[in-house]
Parts: sequence; C-alpha cells; structure tokens
Amino acid sequence: MRKGFTLVELSLTIFIIALIGAAALTGLNHYRQKAELRFQQGIIEEHLLLAKQEALTRQRDIDLLFLEKGFTVQSSRGVLREVTLAKPFTVSSLRLGFNADGNPRFAGTLYLYRRGQAAAKMTVAVGSGLITWSPQ
Repeated sequence: MRKGFTLVELSLTIFIIALIGAAALTGLNHYRQKAELRFQQGIIEEHLLLAKQEALTRQRDIDLLFLEKGFTVQSSRGVLREVTLAKPFTVSSLRLGFNADGNPRFAGTLYLYRRGQAAAKMTVAVGSGLITWSPQ
C-alpha cells in the first residue's frame, strides 16, 4: 500500500483553498474601501483642527482652500502647508476659514469623492463650530 496524495488530489485541494481565499478577499474589499474613506476624512478633520489651533495661537485668520486634488492652509502672510489626498479621492471646491478667536468664518459643505462619485460630505456650521460628516 502506498501512502500520500496523488497530484490530482493535491491540485484539487489547492484549487478549493484558492477559491475560498478569493471569495473572502472580495468580501473584504468593501471594508478596505470604508477604512480608506475614514482615513481621508480623518486627514481633513485633523487639518481643520490644526488650522483652528493655528488661528488661536497666531491670533490671525487662517483659511483652507479646497481644490480638486487636495487643499491649502494659508494665512494672510502666505501658504502654511499644502495637502494632497490619496489617488482615488478628490474634493469639491470650497473655502473654509477660522477667525483669530477660533470660530469658523465660512459655512459650507465639502464633498469627498471617490473615483468621481460622492462618498461623503462634511458640513461646517458658522457660529457653532460644528464639523460633521455624513455618508453619501
């Protein structure tokens, strides 16, 4: 009696494992996309909070100018930093800013797009200082 596996049995086993793995990876793609979206939202929120903090510490107005591929943080004395979003993401054009007292100067809604389709929108309310994200 011989012990072991034939080449056909081994090939079939590897094929079944690969099929199960491919199905699992396809199901996880949705969660990866959600994580990428949350990451981009976090970057934008982080820079909004940094701009607010800079407005308070420098005692001058700080503006954020959103263009398609990213945004620029600037004061009356020039550009402080430029941020480019990761490849599949773009944003709508919008200008946000903070007064020297840290309150938002402009209200608006910023749309975050993934491959041309709206993935999330962020609303900044003047006076309340609220920044909220809502899925599209």
